[in-house]
Amino acid sequence: MATGEFQVMKVPAEQLAGTLHGQVVDPGAQPTNVVKRGEGWTVDVSWEVTGELIDWLQGRWQLEIIADLLGGGETRHPSPPVVLTFTPGSGRYTASIPMRGQLAPGTYDLVVNLTTTTAAGTAGALGGFVVLSKILVKE
Repeated sequence: MATGEFQVMKVPAEQLAGTLHGQVVDPGAQPTNVVKRGEGWTVDVSWEVTGELIDWLQGRWQLEIIADLLGGGETRHPSPPVVLTFTPGSGRYTASIPMRGQLAPGTYDLVVNLTTTTAAGTAGALGGFVVLSKILVKE
């Protein structure tokens, strides 16, 4: 499981901090770097926000996978991103992004991209990313 960068507002870590993890999982729920395009593989993501301020957070998380084909272009999945509402009293979150049939055969760099929006719908100050290892998508 890859661990990534987590960005928080400019407050002391005891008030607000976070960790973010992600991995590619095959249909048998095993971590992998090689998948078949038509099988039910996923990118599983978990993150945790800790500190005194978690009960004050309002808004939504937005989660997407950025797939960068080596020698090709970049795509984002799913479209629109997965949206989860902040949960007062609990800073733990998980999501599983289904990727069956989303990528053409090839080698990709995958990045889990986590952003936030405020309760007013503007861009939030929390978020992060995880760079996953290269994956090979086979037909």
